[in-house]
Amino acid sequence: TDPAMRAQYISNNLHWPITHLCNNQGWTGAAEDKVVAATLLSAAGVAVPETLAVIDRSPRIYPGIDKLTTAEDLRAFLSRNPTGGIFGKIVDGMVSLGAFRVEAADDTHVQCTGLPALSYDTFMMDIVGDNAYVLQRRLDTHSALTPYANALATVRMVNLVQDDGVFCPMAIIKLPQGGNIADNFWRGGNLACSINVDSGKIETVARRAGPEVEFLPDHPDTPGLMGMTLPLWDELREMNARAALTFAPIRYQSTDIAITDAGPVVVELNYGGGFDLPQYASGRGLLTPEVRAFFESFGYDFDARPKRRNLISRLLRRK
Repeated sequence: TDPAMRAQYISNNLHWPITHLCNNQGWTGAAEDKVVAATLLSAAGVAVPETLAVIDRSPRIYPGIDKLTTAEDLRAFLSRNPTGGIFGKIVDGMVSLGAFRVEAADDTHVQCTGLPALSYDTFMMDIVGDNAYVLQRRLDTHSALTPYANALATVRMVNLVQDDGVFCPMAIIKLPQGGNIADNFWRGGNLACSINVDSGKIETVARRAGPEVEFLPDHPDTPGLMGMTLPLWDELREMNARAALTFAPIRYQSTDIAITDAGPVVVELNYGGGFDLPQYASGRGLLTPEVRAFFESFGYDFDARPKRRNLISRLLRRK
């Protein structure tokens, strides 16, 4: 491997030190709280998933949003909303942990994908627990992508907010497979594909193979994914830039954007974004000269980092 190309890989262990250095940390909650983020993005004219209600047993109020606090509240909500179209996410959760998709509900039980039917009391105790959940209208992936994903796929746009606009060095589409209800790459069988940022063309197809990543010539079951140009790519890039600039104090950020038949929808905006996913999916390092210069402009010193590590090692050996 070319040493210069190898040097462009960056450890995910550096994510938070670099992210906090680049960003106004006062904006962390604005991005990571899904209700607050959706409110700001919607006000900026950015399409977001429709929020139907929030489950929250804390004193917090949600202006303009139905708040459910009891099992009876949830039963009443599901009785007046079509089941099979509701997706639940922890309000301040990350990487889709705890997410659920309601498939059916009746007077006594809730049925979620991959789970046994649960009574409302059990659901509130075992699934919701002490968390707050946002309940959203489920989105469906664009018809051009449904042959390659069994649930909602999203595009991860890596965003560097510069003084003259938004620079996106890498873009990835995450495609859920099998019985997975979310597209995160850590879920077994899911695919991640690198996208040419300018054209919207898929350039790689990757999936996990144990601790390694394997690159496939195409979708493992349905040919046609490799080389495909994603629909509505120009519209997605425009919406991504508008979302990123709405959260401009977060200078290093990422968005997860669904492509639906009705247009792109910003599902989440992330304070930062792991360095691992774009590198896994593309097979190349994120730390290009442009990205390196951006991080260094905020004071991160890549050249000094090994020296600090060696100093710590020497100190530990002396103890």
